[in-house]
Amino acid sequence: MSAKETCRWAILSTAEIAAKVCPALQAAEHSEVVAVASRSAERARAWADKHGVPHAGTYDEILAREDIDAVYVPLPSGLRIDWIRRAASAGKHVYAEKPFAPPYEDVADAVALCAQQGLQFMDGTMWLHSHRTREIHDRIQRGDIGKVRRVTAAFTFKAPDDDFLHGGNGRTDKTREPMGCFGDQGWYPITAILWAFDYCMPTKVMMTYVNLNRVDTIVSCGGTLWFSDGRMATFDCGAELPHRSQVEICGETGVIKIDDLVGGQGRSGNFDAYFVPFTGSDRFVQGDTAGRDEVVQVPPCDHVIRLAEDFVAAVRAGTPDPSWPRRTLAAHRVMCALFESACNGGAPVTITDEESST
Repeated sequence: MSAKETCRWAILSTAEIAAKVCPALQAAEHSEVVAVASRSAERARAWADKHGVPHAGTYDEILAREDIDAVYVPLPSGLRIDWIRRAASAGKHVYAEKPFAPPYEDVADAVALCAQQGLQFMDGTMWLHSHRTREIHDRIQRGDIGKVRRVTAAFTFKAPDDDFLHGGNGRTDKTREPMGCFGDQGWYPITAILWAFDYCMPTKVMMTYVNLNRVDTIVSCGGTLWFSDGRMATFDCGAELPHRSQVEICGETGVIKIDDLVGGQGRSGNFDAYFVPFTGSDRFVQGDTAGRDEVVQVPPCDHVIRLAEDFVAAVRAGTPDPSWPRRTLAAHRVMCALFESACNGGAPVTITDEESST
C-alpha cells in the first residue's frame, strides 16, 4: 500500500466491542470500513446496515475479498488465534482484540506468521495510543521521576448480579474466556506495569490471590511481579470490587498516577466510555518526593481513533512496526505465567532470560 492510499477494513465479528471500534475506524484518517463478517450472513447484513458498512458476509467470504487490506478481529479469545492465522494467510493486516488464550506459543506463532507475510499486527490495548500515555512515557524516559522502582495497578468493577458473576457473562465463563476475569481485566494492569518498566520482563511472578465462581472461572485475583535490581509491581483485577482503573508509577524522585487508565472518563462513573466512542484521558497526577502533587493537563483524545491511526500509518508506510507485536508477546507471556501460577495454588513462576528477550 502506498502512502496515498486508504486502508480498507473488514470487521470479523459483530461482537459488542465492534460497535465502539467501527466508528473509530471510519473516523481515522486514511481509513474506511468496507465489510463486516459473521457466522450468519443475515446477522452481518443487519449489523452492516445499522453501522453504515457497505458489504457483509461470512468470515470466509470476507477474507476472500480483494478490496480488504486489514481486519479487526474481536472474536472470543478461544477462536481468535485461528482467525488471525487465516487472515494473515489471506494477506490481511491484523488488529486483534485481547486477551489471548493460552498457550503462549500459539500467539507467538500467529504473530510470527504476520511478520513472515510482511503484515502489521497490533492488539487492541487502546489506552497505549493516547496523548496522555505518550506524554507520561516521555517524562519517564527523561528521568522526571527517576528510575521506576514500584508500580501498582488495578482494574475492577462490581458484577451487576449473581448471574453475571457466575458464568452469565463471557468474562466469567472459562469456556468463552479461558482466563476469566484475569484475562479480560488483568490485561490492563499487566500491560500498564510492563509499559511503566519500558517492557523489561519480570524475572518471577506469583498469583497471590484467586477467587473462582460456581463455574470454576477466575472472577477476581491479584499478584506480584518481581523485576531485576529489586524492582517490583503488584496488581489486582476482577468483578467483585467497586470500579477502579488505575496505575501508580513510583520512581526514585517522583510519582505518576492515573485514575482512569482504560476508559479515560475520570472518576465520573461513566461506563459508556467502555462501549461507545469517547474522548477523554486529559489529565494525570505527578508528585514529588515530599508528596506535592500537580495535576497535569494533556490534549484529550479518543483512544480507538489514535490506535487506528497508528495502525494505518504503519500499513501505509509499507513496513510493519515490530514494536507493537513485541508488546503483545511480552504481555501475553506474563499473563500465561501468572495464569500458570493461579492454576498451581499460587506457586511462583520464573521467566527465563530466553523468554524475557522474546
